Order: sequence, then structure tokens, then C-alpha cells
Amino acid sequence: MKKQTITPESIIEATILYVANNGLENVTTKKVALDMGISEGTIFNNFASKKALLEACLFYIDRQVDAVLKGISFKEIHITKIIRKMWFAYFYYFVEHWPYAKFYCQFRQSSYYDEEVMDGQGKSFSFFSKFLKQNAHRFGFCPDFYWVFIIETTLNFAVRVANGTLSGTPEDVERIYGLISHGFLGSLKLINPGEVK
Repeated sequence: MKKQTITPESIIEATILYVANNGLENVTTKKVALDMGISEGTIFNNFASKKALLEACLFYIDRQVDAVLKGISFKEIHITKIIRKMWFAYFYYFVEHWPYAKFYCQFRQSSYYDEEVMDGQGKSFSFFSKFLKQNAHRFGFCPDFYWVFIIETTLNFAVRVANGTLSGTPEDVERIYGLISHGFLGSLKLINPGEVK
């Protein structure tokens, strides 16, 4: 039998899955190590602390999602069409990768999600951060307001669709987008009435 190769990525994936199945409040490096069949020391050879490991998990997910968004073709002129494309890519990525969605939701609502982590997301979510900066003038005020609103609500819906507690039919996903975008695009209409189409 081939021996399992332990990498920082495999530890991150195992931690994300553990949190998704058992909750962030129950995760310890010892439990993750036990699940992986490795020593706790192996985890600490790769990550300085539990906090560092959990932060690495968040940044890892950010990079995966950022790569998906970067792969979208942006031929459209109107910001609303671009946002729609990005939202659907973001939503479906988290539905398909439900452990990521569950981890992300829990981490963002925990004390681990501090100013230092938020600052670090400028690098882990570099494409999206650059998109926000380049289009800040179209939002009319700090795009962080939109960021928080869209991220939180989209993640919550994605988790429920992945869990099967909400339907994930194309029609229902359109309804979810409609609910989220109504408030978002309504704000844009007030700010840039000539641009939103």
C-alpha cells in the first residue's frame, strides 16, 4: 500500500472538511491529525499554530475562488452584467465545494476573522480585490459594503442549497440572485442611474 504524501495542501483540505462536518468550535490540530492518521507534530511542522492553519484554510479557499472569477470572460460593458457573471460563478463554486462554503461561513463569523486576516485577503483574493478597486467609482461609496452584503448572503444560500434544505434548480437560483441583486442593483441605480441596465 502506497504511503500517504502529506503536504500543507492536504492538511488544509483535511481541516476544511473537519470544520465542515464538525464545526469550527470543535476543531483542534489533534483531531485533524487523528482524522489524517498523522502526528500532531506533522501539522506543526507546516503551520505555526491552529490559528495559522485556519487562516491558511481561508486564504486557500480565497485563491481557489479568485481563480474561478479570473477565468470569466468580461466582454460586457455594464457593471450589472459583469456582477451577474461573477455571482453565478461564485455561487455555483461554493455549492459544488460545500465544505469550503461551510468553512468560509463559520470562519467569517468567528473571532479568527480579524483585521489582519481581512488585510491578508487583498493578496489571497487579488483578482477580485483589483476588480473592486478598478470599479470603485461605479459603486459610489466604499465597495466593502457590497462585498459584505453579497458574500454573506450568497454563502448562506450556497450552504443551504448544498445541504438540500433549499432547492438548487436553475429557476430557484435565479430567484436567489434576484433577491440578492435587488438590493445591490437598487443601490447602483440610485448612484449611477445612466449606467445600470
